[in-house]
Amino acid sequence: MQGNAGTWLGGVNYIRNLFIAIHSNQDRYIEPVLFVSPELDQTSLSGFSSSTEVVRTSLASSKHYLRLIGRLFYSLSKRDPVLEILLKKHRIDALSHSYELGMNSDIVSIGWIPDFQHIHLPQFFKRKALQRRDRRFRQMIGGCQRIILSSYDAKKDFEIFAPGAINKSRVLQFVSCSNMYLSSTDYERLCIKYNIESDYFLLPNQFWAHKNHAVVIEALSILKKRGTNIVVLATGDNSDYRNPTHFSKLISRAKYLGVEKNFRVMGVVPSEDLQSLMLNAVAVINPSYFEGWSTTVEEAKSLGLSILLSNIPVHIEQAPPFGRYFKVDSPEDLADKIYSAMNDYDPLLASQLREAATKSLPGRIRRFGKAYEEIVLDAISQQRQ
Repeated sequence: MQGNAGTWLGGVNYIRNLFIAIHSNQDRYIEPVLFVSPELDQTSLSGFSSSTEVVRTSLASSKHYLRLIGRLFYSLSKRDPVLEILLKKHRIDALSHSYELGMNSDIVSIGWIPDFQHIHLPQFFKRKALQRRDRRFRQMIGGCQRIILSSYDAKKDFEIFAPGAINKSRVLQFVSCSNMYLSSTDYERLCIKYNIESDYFLLPNQFWAHKNHAVVIEALSILKKRGTNIVVLATGDNSDYRNPTHFSKLISRAKYLGVEKNFRVMGVVPSEDLQSLMLNAVAVINPSYFEGWSTTVEEAKSLGLSILLSNIPVHIEQAPPFGRYFKVDSPEDLADKIYSAMNDYDPLLASQLREAATKSLPGRIRRFGKAYEEIVLDAISQQRQ
């Protein structure tokens, strides 16, 4: 199994959650091994079990010359001898969430397609990026024994995208294990650090165009006109490589509407700070136009938090127990939901909900790990027949 820790924080967290889930089952039949580049900083491995076998190898980098040679061989023969030699050296039976090794390889390949956003929202991609994404998905589907999808909503898209490969697909709805490995920053120190002086809502999404921060800014303006001042703390990277001017336009709009103090941009914050911010928020907000399986929503479920979320299909499938849905393009609807959430907020009840979620979380994590194990064992068994 390879963990490729890059700039996509959601991907790094996904692999971390998966490893925690696997290790949560004492009677497991699989042992995960993490392949990473020698340059990967140790902090990226925080949250992984100390018993996790970590292999540092230059071959974990897709740009290493031997990896490039291996991929060249794959393009000619549908086998990657470079990766196969490395994996056999470490007694690996299945390569997961990484590259495909081909249908004729002795080692099973399990691909992962989080979502088909580029099909639903092509306006957020350049033409070459759309073509590249299509090509990469088809290559993965053709060379893997199994394809993991994060939701049944994504499976519907898969059936249209690759109807001939539907038997390869498996749905694995991941569970956030955040509060199993993170410690929360003391809230009083957090308030001093970030100058928090009132109750707030939290929007912990990167500032990508499809995350739909704009509807929150418009909703805050509506609330202000009604005489209600609400604060939303927005955390996450403010760069969008597909739309470099997106963040500056959002900030300009907030200033124009006079809600720049209501919509507070926090940037990227440490994980322990973020968890504390979530635990002490009136509610979390996810206004996204599209998700594969939202990490924000899963964290709210695992922490027992109230969440306001757009009524897109995958959010409905995730079904957070303390969720309130709003129309994705309706700032008026969101404003109403924010107002009611603020009026209904009861710190004591919120604490009780968090305790209940904490008690149920270990069982949810074990089921997640078992579901993944079944996918792996089934793929290996079929390959050996």
